[in-house]
Amino acid sequence: MPQYTLFISSYERRIRYPKSYDLPDVEAARQVALRVAQVFVEVVPYWNDLSPDQQDSFMVEVDDEGGQTILTVPFREAQKPDPLGSPHQDNEAPQG
Repeated sequence: MPQYTLFISSYERRIRYPKSYDLPDVEAARQVALRVAQVFVEVVPYWNDLSPDQQDSFMVEVDDEGGQTILTVPFREAQKPDPLGSPHQDNEAPQG
């Protein structure tokens, strides 16, 4: 399985997520990136104090094994309500 590395990124910094994931495909990597963004928004106490422009500057970038960024997931996508009305908690990040 391909290995993906995640980075929390804003206009100012890019910080490597402490863990890499072995996942079957890019869509699985996207789901993990969304979950990472959701958790970040939930646990950062000052998130709601940031302006919309500041919030929009945050994203999760996903790099493949070669170090190429193959996917960028804006945090705002993680804040959208689930169209099915259920939380994404069944999409826990796999251990890898």
